[in-house]
Amino acid sequence: MNTPDSSPRSFSPKALGAMPTLSAAVLLLALTIAVFADVLFSSKAVVLSKAHTDLFRQFAYWRDFGFGQLRQRNLPLWNPHIFSGMPFLGGFQSALFYPLNAVFLILPLARAVNVSIALHVFLLGLFMYGWAAHRGLHPMAALVSAVALMFSGAYFMHIEAGHLPHLCTMTWAPLIFLSLDGLFEKPSFRWALVGVGAVTMQILAGYPQHLFYTAVAAGLYVGLRIIKTQHRASILIAFFGVYLGALCLGAVQLLPGIDVAQQSVRSGGVSLEFAGSFSFPPENLATLLNPNLFGDGKNIAYWGRYHRWEMTLYMGLASFVLALIGAFRGEKSLRRYSTTMAGLLLILALGRHTPLFKLVFRWVPGFDVFRGNSKFIFQASLFIAMLAGIGLHEILNMDSIGKKGLLAVSSGAVLIGAAGLFVHFSVSASVPGHVWQRIMHAVYNTGESYLSESRILDPEFVCNAGTSAADALMFSSAVLLLMTGLLAAVRRSTGLISAIVLLAIIEPFVIARSSLAHFDLQALQVPQIDRVLKQNPGDYRILNLKAPDSAMVLDRYDIWGYDSMVLKRYAEFMTFTQGGNPDKASQYVSFSRFHHLYRMLRCRFGFIPSKARIGIIDNDSALPRLLLVGQYTVVPDRDEIFRYMEDPAFDPGKEVILETPPSVHPVPSGEKGRVAVMESATDYFVVKADLSETAILVITDAYCRGWRAQSLAKSGQDHYEIMPANYILRAVPLRKGRHLIRFEYRPVSFTAGLWISATAFFLVIILIASRIRLGLNKREAR
Repeated sequence: MNTPDSSPRSFSPKALGAMPTLSAAVLLLALTIAVFADVLFSSKAVVLSKAHTDLFRQFAYWRDFGFGQLRQRNLPLWNPHIFSGMPFLGGFQSALFYPLNAVFLILPLARAVNVSIALHVFLLGLFMYGWAAHRGLHPMAALVSAVALMFSGAYFMHIEAGHLPHLCTMTWAPLIFLSLDGLFEKPSFRWALVGVGAVTMQILAGYPQHLFYTAVAAGLYVGLRIIKTQHRASILIAFFGVYLGALCLGAVQLLPGIDVAQQSVRSGGVSLEFAGSFSFPPENLATLLNPNLFGDGKNIAYWGRYHRWEMTLYMGLASFVLALIGAFRGEKSLRRYSTTMAGLLLILALGRHTPLFKLVFRWVPGFDVFRGNSKFIFQASLFIAMLAGIGLHEILNMDSIGKKGLLAVSSGAVLIGAAGLFVHFSVSASVPGHVWQRIMHAVYNTGESYLSESRILDPEFVCNAGTSAADALMFSSAVLLLMTGLLAAVRRSTGLISAIVLLAIIEPFVIARSSLAHFDLQALQVPQIDRVLKQNPGDYRILNLKAPDSAMVLDRYDIWGYDSMVLKRYAEFMTFTQGGNPDKASQYVSFSRFHHLYRMLRCRFGFIPSKARIGIIDNDSALPRLLLVGQYTVVPDRDEIFRYMEDPAFDPGKEVILETPPSVHPVPSGEKGRVAVMESATDYFVVKADLSETAILVITDAYCRGWRAQSLAKSGQDHYEIMPANYILRAVPLRKGRHLIRFEYRPVSFTAGLWISATAFFLVIILIASRIRLGLNKREAR
């Protein structure tokens, strides 16, 4: 009897030869080019993804700024343009060290984005093919697995959202599981190196949540397989060694990222309620049949819970049927707990909809840091795609699914078709309170749908949504009926297997291509705002609620931004200014007023978008970047600081609030001296000060650990202390006299991470060189 750790029964990489792998790679590349042809070969600056999603709001600006700075030979650790200043490299999603982001150094932004997305879709398919082929699947079966994953809803739909870091991070998951399979067969340096490389790429790619979720899935996989293996100790050492090695190689990104996370709104974890948001809705399991059941996002707005791109399991209905065949009929030596893994990961994806969620939130480190357990559907899709290949492999080996299997598939087709007809007649009847209307209202009433109230109350929209869902169900029924016919015919003519393969490839390809959206980079520009800023030059900040991150490419400075790693102090203050509870501060702040305290952030203009135009607020009392203050008050408590600042008597231009007494006590006086910025870049600036009396230098930039001050000339002060000022800004007590100070953001975490990564990299190179030399010596000895 075969066990989960038995060797592959028929095929191996050597048996397959180079030609099938090369042919598969060419076909996967052709499919990738075909699906993206419209944008890859466009002469316009069009970019994949919908307008007003994350690429539009954030990543286009981040890639342009970050790699623009690298082209100028500057590694930007700090981003002075949003949130009154925040860490950039440590924000993870900057992904400056990710090797494949080199395309942003070479190509124009629009083309670089499109090439990056296409490259990662291709690599995901290639890695999935390699993993399936290594398990011993027939090349055609491995190809079906690859295509199913490439165009799966759990991956491909993120293109619509413009989730560049998500796509880059997910791409390396199949390679990690390939390395684990290799280590279980024979622990070796080669397989460990593959694993280390893949995990390192995930660290550098910029989305730690998928890094963590893939690690959880890998841990579960190792835990299941290790039960029936004899070399448990060596497997565990290799597994932990892979992650330890990757952590060392990626330390230059990981350590600054952890440092920033500890100062961000995610520090100390998130609440159970927040972590439970964006759990996979149970009703969305139906998206295995068709991704458009809850709206296609184009003709019919998505009316399901949360976002379509994180709540869609579809990977081709033909592939899903093959996956069921693989789950129930596939050999254990090929499945290797794939069915169990898919089930466990789907349970984790359901999040707060299962009792398990509270347990993992409380007892498993990491689950209290992120929200959106629905992202586990990607890791589940890895194993569903593998099962699809296993199902086809069994058919290729003439292992008939039998009459019961055919009956199950045909019954499913009939039931789904009947459901489609029922929905169609339900909406056609136009009876108030019909079943379909009640279904849509039930979803909306969960409070987790982003559909507007006007839409859900619009009978025409409800009717159109029902018709669209009915069409999707009828399409799925037709595919199942076609699969039933093909599976039945295969029993008599094996030549029809190619028809099954074609169906499994064409179906998800067509659906994926139809889901694509793009926008013109020109849409990022807001001429009205640009015109106002050009007419009013100066070193001030703005509040641009339409596109705050655009400040990064306009060389402007904004008091707000769009990123999940906003500094906690800053988010608490901004939440307070809008009448919210600072204890519940997050990256989301609903602005309803232009608070008078924004003057201490040197905010000059507020741009408030409305349907017809953009309203402009002009605040000509904004403070400068640097000011000398002779009066201070010590208030150690955050809420007391906020209350103190709310007092109309508080003037941030004359008084500063500190949390501890300064080492140098200022002298209140009328004339304090002069101070000016002599030189500046993203990560540093040089200040020249000439003080007639001891004073406190207030810097109207966001406070963050990692900034340090160094004297560039002799003065009466040996040490400069950077303190929090007014809770969110910076204060530096200065003695009377002349000062020339260099302020630089260079956190210890970056320096330590750089040394660790460099050391680890050279060790890996030495190990690879020694292994190559050892292999050459063995060949010579023969």
